Amino acid sequence: MDSGEFLERLKREVIGHPALTHPFLERFGDGEVSAEGVRTFAIQYYRHVRVSRLYLAALISNCRDDEPLQLALASVLFDEYGNLDPEETHPALYRRFMRALEISEEEWEAPPTLPEIELYISAHYDLCRNPDIRLGLGAMGPASEWPVPPIYARIAEGLKKAAGLDDEALEMFTSHVTMDVEHARIMMEAVAPYAEDEEGQRRVREGTMRSLDARSVMLDGLYKAVYGEPAPLTGAARDAAG
Repeated sequence: MDSGEFLERLKREVIGHPALTHPFLERFGDGEVSAEGVRTFAIQYYRHVRVSRLYLAALISNCRDDEPLQLALASVLFDEYGNLDPEETHPALYRRFMRALEISEEEWEAPPTLPEIELYISAHYDLCRNPDIRLGLGAMGPASEWPVPPIYARIAEGLKKAAGLDDEALEMFTSHVTMDVEHARIMMEAVAPYAEDEEGQRRVREGTMRSLDARSVMLDGLYKAVYGEPAPLTGAARDAAG
């Protein structure tokens, strides 16, 4: 199949991945979470948000001979850095969200990072630093730009219900719902030339699935930290467990 058909099929696979219907997103999105659970989520998820731009930067450093690809990735990274406004970078927006919850810097820095979040971070550095840039493109393109809008919309719903936060406090989440539509277009155009043959498609898909599987693990960790119990098995995982 050509790259366009491949990406359409991959999009359906991504949208159907269990990470997008994880029990954490279902329960949290319904507002079924305590004030302490909201604070736990906010502090732990920041550990990912504050380094997520660096995955993309690592991928750019791997694109030594493809200047058009560097430019495409850099345009997305420019948005992540708030168009170079220190108050509008994604970590800055997230800190605004935490301050709305009256979480101090001492509080958000104190707890150790959940091992499941550490795994997610390590997995993405590994994917984006891999000499085969098709793995990183899968992780930062299909696995990031397609799923994040529905995931962040669900998280924002839960935060409005459970914590009564306004749109300004939730800008970190709500901005991605619209911004990532354009990012998805940019990233898919960047991925397409690397997915024109069977091997390229296999490697892009591998990076995509490894990223999404790592996201599922991260959500498992958040579920346990927020709700004090393991995430329930669903679908294929429940069937596999017998």
